Amino acid sequence: MISIEEKLIHMRKKALLIVDDHPVYRDALGDKFCSEFAKLQVAVELAADATEGLEILQRLSDHDLVVVLDILLHGISGEDAIALFKSQANVKHVVAISGLDESEWKKKALRSGASAFISKNNVSQFICDEVKALMDMPSLQLNAAAQEGLEFRLTARQREVLELIANGHPNKIIADRLSISEQTVKIHINQIFRELKVLNRTQAALKAQKYMIV
Repeated sequence: MISIEEKLIHMRKKALLIVDDHPVYRDALGDKFCSEFAKLQVAVELAADATEGLEILQRLSDHDLVVVLDILLHGISGEDAIALFKSQANVKHVVAISGLDESEWKKKALRSGASAFISKNNVSQFICDEVKALMDMPSLQLNAAAQEGLEFRLTARQREVLELIANGHPNKIIADRLSISEQTVKIHINQIFRELKVLNRTQAALKAQKYMIV
């Protein structure tokens, strides 16, 4: 039987590595993640190129990492960079980011092993929320919600609607599942957005997962 001490020894820390050769963007995104992860004990590291990024991965061999990777690095193609970082033993997810055309590069990134592709046209909060959803930190996320004192005043019906939104269902399917009109669904969704302080369905789903609302 494994003792508590042995379990603690084998627990792996979590870290985030941002690899981007644009210093202003890299530092700004790093600052945003540091702020987001301040209470979650997640290390945030920055690298300007693939070589520096791999050196950091070696140094953090006892961590499980998510790599946020700009696919326009000097000296290596975006697809090769994704495959390279994904092949590292301590990398759990590679999130490809770029200002390139999303419709073209999302498919390429996913084929190369990325867990997600995020356009740089999105605000930093959206990128943070997408990454945190991949980091599998339910207990830490719950602690963060408690520390922030968040209480979401949603009715039982609104929680049902939110759960169906989080599962990717459109309004018509939600209406059919709950035996209500699409107009009623829209009213519930507007109320959910106001309560969660989000602007769209994706943000609502991410927040629901982060704070275990559904």
